[in-house]
Amino acid sequence: MGKRHYIQYISLFFAMTFWGASFVLTKHLLIDFNPIFIIFTRLLISSLIFVTTSLVLFKKRFFIEKKYILLFLGLSLFEPLIYFLFETYSLQLIDPSIVSVIIATIPLFMAIFAYYFLKELLSRKNMIGVVLSVVGIVIMLFPDFYGSTINFLGVGLAFGAVFSTIGYNYFLNKIPYHYPPILVITWQNLIGLIAFTPILLLMNTNSELSLQVTALNDVKNFTFLILLAVFCSSIAFVLYIAGVRAIGTARSNIFTNLIPVITATISFLLFDETITWNKIIGIITVISGIFLVQVKKD
Repeated sequence: MGKRHYIQYISLFFAMTFWGASFVLTKHLLIDFNPIFIIFTRLLISSLIFVTTSLVLFKKRFFIEKKYILLFLGLSLFEPLIYFLFETYSLQLIDPSIVSVIIATIPLFMAIFAYYFLKELLSRKNMIGVVLSVVGIVIMLFPDFYGSTINFLGVGLAFGAVFSTIGYNYFLNKIPYHYPPILVITWQNLIGLIAFTPILLLMNTNSELSLQVTALNDVKNFTFLILLAVFCSSIAFVLYIAGVRAIGTARSNIFTNLIPVITATISFLLFDETITWNKIIGIITVISGIFLVQVKKD
């Protein structure tokens, strides 16, 4: 690892920490809200904060040049829209453990994509690290995964989420660097908010929306949604984009396999969930794989 990249590794670690924590926060919110309402509210709060911030910071540079509008539309189409829809509905059809293992293949497919389309070269050690990190996730979740039932539509949707991440990174790499990460996320979330508005209205009756809006009066619910919006839908993406631009798509995406590790750790520290031996071995395996992917030479 080059010393000049330490700040990017730290940024990516914090991005994954925020995304790992999002599962814990969302688990609580799903008691009173459905997934579409949670996503919409996250994007609404994030857009209000980031549009205001971007207008102050960038002023005339806030608006997208016409020749790049399709790139931003493509970026927002894949994430948050397609990714969240596919992941959410896959979780309704198959066990979370299966979804987690499928999502853990993102770095593997991303490494192949980066090699062929972005000309990012990975050594044999790097590829071993990618596979090792996926194996680590399987070890962590094996007891749950072993007894799960398979629904092929659910599996297909989960892989749809995986490939939507590849689409997201394709458009992200096409967006010029003179658009700062904050501005990219501002437009990503704003376009995503517009796209999710009709979905919210179609997927909820007036009475369901009324009940969920009322549930926002609960201080814990509102606080958790603020945390999700600011840290998970906004800051985490800014840190992630900075990492991708600094160390490349393949090496950045391997950090996504830290997400279940962080979720398990937070659940252990805050909610007294047990850390079993298979989780410990899996965590060590994932972290070892991540380190191998960052090695520059065979």
